[in-house]
Amino acid sequence: MTAKTSKSLNRMEEKLSSYYLEKISFLDKLISLQKRQLEILGFGDGEGAAKLELQNSGLVEKMKVLDRKIEQSEESAPQTLEIIRLSDEIFQKLEESRELNSLVGEKMEIILQEYQKELNQVQTKIQLKKFLAHRKLGWKTGTC
Repeated sequence: MTAKTSKSLNRMEEKLSSYYLEKISFLDKLISLQKRQLEILGFGDGEGAAKLELQNSGLVEKMKVLDRKIEQSEESAPQTLEIIRLSDEIFQKLEESRELNSLVGEKMEIILQEYQKELNQVQTKIQLKKFLAHRKLGWKTGTC
């Protein structure tokens, strides 16, 4: 292998490593936000958790763009021990994030059901008040 080819492969490996490290950073941020969401959902704050979900979506979009860059770089970069180690770390963080995402989803469903119950109660009270007001009005005017 020539020195030029070796330098080229090293640059490709460094570029791929930097992409992997950036993805690990994004995953760390995502995991942190997901843990915060679980904490907030523990207090029953669905709105606060929904706001964090918007941040999560932004990180996921950034990772999608980065994944395309990684895919292109992987084709030409050699599979070194460092690349394999970084890939394994990414895989572990993805698994942790998936698990947290599932827990957040379950808790959000519970909060949504509670909100739906509250909404139904409010709607029922409004309808009942209208009915009673209409009923009283009929007796006062002698139309019953």
